[in-house]
Amino acid sequence: MDQLSLINTFIRVAERGSFSAVARDFNTSQPVISRQIAALEDQLGVRLIQRTTRRLSLTEDGQIYLEHAKAVADAVDAATASVGSARKTPTGQVRLGVPTAVGLYLAARLPEFFARNPEISLDLKMRDGAFDLIEEGLDLVISVVEATQASVITRVVGTAASVLVASPAYVAARGAPDTPQDLLRHECIVYTRPGADREWRFARDGIEETVSVQGRFHVDSSEAVRRAARAGLGVALLPRLTTIDDVVAGRLVTLLDTFVPMNVKIHAILPSRRYIPARTRAILDFLQEELEKTPFLQSTAGMAGVHAPIFD
Repeated sequence: MDQLSLINTFIRVAERGSFSAVARDFNTSQPVISRQIAALEDQLGVRLIQRTTRRLSLTEDGQIYLEHAKAVADAVDAATASVGSARKTPTGQVRLGVPTAVGLYLAARLPEFFARNPEISLDLKMRDGAFDLIEEGLDLVISVVEATQASVITRVVGTAASVLVASPAYVAARGAPDTPQDLLRHECIVYTRPGADREWRFARDGIEETVSVQGRFHVDSSEAVRRAARAGLGVALLPRLTTIDDVVAGRLVTLLDTFVPMNVKIHAILPSRRYIPARTRAILDFLQEELEKTPFLQSTAGMAGVHAPIFD
C-alpha cells in the first residue's frame, strides 16, 4: 500500500480511536487496518499507537507525526479539490443514533430517503440517553446535547420547538395554568433526558421566565411522557413534533399558548470532519432538508437564509 494511504489510515485511527470502527468506515476488516498501521510504523521505525485490550492511544511520536500527517492529507485534499473530482454514488450502511422523538419522526419519512438513495441502508439507534459515538461505532449522532468528547466534531444544525400539553381530562379536573408560575400548583411529568431537568423555561415579549416544576412521575423516555400526558397524569413539556397528531385529534390540548417554551438546540456529531462518506453526507443533507421544511423545526441554514452543507 502506498505511503499516502497508510497516512490516511493512521489519521482515521487516531481520530476514531478504534481499529474496528475504521475498518467499518473503510469497508474492510480490523486485521487489515492493524497491518496497515504496523506497516507504517515499520517504515518510520517508531511506534505510533499504544495498543491495550481496552483502547488505543497515540504515543509521543504518534502525536508529533499526526500533526504533520494531517498537513500532508489536507494539502492533497486541496490539490484534488482544485481540479474537481466526481462525487461517489452514496452506498453502504449508515449507523445513526437519534433521540426517540427524532427517530419516530424520521422513520415515517424514510421511504423518500431510500427512494433517492437506493444503495444506502440505515441502522437506526433510538435512545433518549447519550450515545458514545466512538465506542458504539456510529457514523452520525443527532443529539440535543453537545458532545463532550474532544475527538469528535459537533455542529448545531437547528432547533426544535417545545409545547406544554395535558389531556382534556386533566384540564377539566385541575384547570389550566394562566402563567408559568401556576405550574407550581400542578402535577408535572418530568422528562429526565440529558440536557433536560425540572427547570422549564418560557419567554414572552422578550422576557424569560424559569419554573422549577414538581411531579411524582420522572421518566427518561419522551414517548413515555407523551403517553402519561395522554392518560391524564399531568402537564408535560414535549417537542411539538411529537404532539401534533395528539393535539389535532383532541387527545392533548396545548397550555400557556402566549408563553413560548425555550427552543432546544439540535446537534449533529461526527467522528471526524474529514473522510465523511458520501452515504453519511446523504443522510445529513436529508436531515437538513427536513429541518427546513418541517413545522416547529428550524435549521441553522434556514435561519441564515442560505442552504449550505452542515459540515464543510
